Amino acid sequence: MLAALPVAVLAGSPQRVILSALIAAAYVFAAVVTLRRELVDRVLIAYVAVVAIWMLASWLRARYALHLQPEQLAYATSKTAYFVLIVLPMAAAVAVMVDRPEAIWPAAVAQVAVGAVVALITVVSLGDHFLGADRYSWQGNLIALGTVLAIQPWPIHRIRASAILGVVGVVGIMLAGSRQALAAAAVGLVLSALYWGASRYLGGAGTAWSRLRSAVSGGYVILPLALLVLTAGYLAVTYAGYAGVHLWGGASTSSSCHCVTDRLVSLETNAGDRDKLLAHGMQLFLSNPILGGGLGSFAGAVPDSLHPGHFYQYPHNVPLEIASETGIVGALLILFPLLLGWAALFWRGVKLASAPIASTLMLLAIFFTVANVSGDIPSERGLWIFGIVAFKLGVDYIWSRHRSRNMARAA
Repeated sequence: MLAALPVAVLAGSPQRVILSALIAAAYVFAAVVTLRRELVDRVLIAYVAVVAIWMLASWLRARYALHLQPEQLAYATSKTAYFVLIVLPMAAAVAVMVDRPEAIWPAAVAQVAVGAVVALITVVSLGDHFLGADRYSWQGNLIALGTVLAIQPWPIHRIRASAILGVVGVVGIMLAGSRQALAAAAVGLVLSALYWGASRYLGGAGTAWSRLRSAVSGGYVILPLALLVLTAGYLAVTYAGYAGVHLWGGASTSSSCHCVTDRLVSLETNAGDRDKLLAHGMQLFLSNPILGGGLGSFAGAVPDSLHPGHFYQYPHNVPLEIASETGIVGALLILFPLLLGWAALFWRGVKLASAPIASTLMLLAIFFTVANVSGDIPSERGLWIFGIVAFKLGVDYIWSRHRSRNMARAA
């Protein structure tokens, strides 16, 4: 079940409700069979229950206490139903099955394999969107996920193999044309370098200067930084070629490199309404910071410039969507526990130099970054699945430290 998780995350979506429900039901059944009834699982289930109850309460408020349009209420209903009945149960089920960081191994191996295959096809086909023109972003996201996992010392155990997969992945991301995948990969590479650098620094001996030199000279610190340099160089070369053709009056079609640089250049003349989405999200939050404007209240306010007559339903930023529609209370109930658990897991992984924890955090980093530039609450299922897994592992670390301190005091 965990090995099939990358495909399950890709296959399910709010546009395929029946398939998503069947997938979620399968994972819930597997979780019930393997449930160990430990304290950390009870904390996990309590968190998921609180989030579900809050989302239902927010929907009831939008339905009966606010004066929203029928289109807004319809979107709020579908969003709440999919999130509460499908996404949260599946996320909780996966977290129940992952009792320790090493248990994520099947999913990590499968994700590396999927990312490598997608990257190789993308490179060979010079950026052909073989997953479909509308799913080019997922094509890039799959490559980004596989790349940041491949450059970890686990599940890949040879740094040369990691370097090869990393280079292929960077080229694949560039050709896939997904700006969100580029941003996610960059965040993952930086986080990976910081993680292993901090781990080597804390685990080193000698003066602070000697430990710092040891930290920056580690192979798994240098590798992600080298891939960042490669990415920046690729962007610089392709952008220079684009600018050079226009400088000499060349046609715009001849300047295309068929890569993500073209889409970055387009931002110079058109922000793609993202600035309007963020501005309205902030305005909606400030109008009612405590409880928010209500689920679905963002829909219908910002017109889609690419599709006349259509409006955006969400701000393409999940944290902002939570804050603007459910307020500070919703953000504290939903996001704050996750952030606390993630920070605890990061600290534990750095202290232990844990490669399994690093891989778990890399999966989370990619999905969290994507959720900050695209998608809405129910569609970003990868964020909730791996976010809740990381939350559980972080809570387990906090509880184990508390228990160890009590035992030491008792002794």
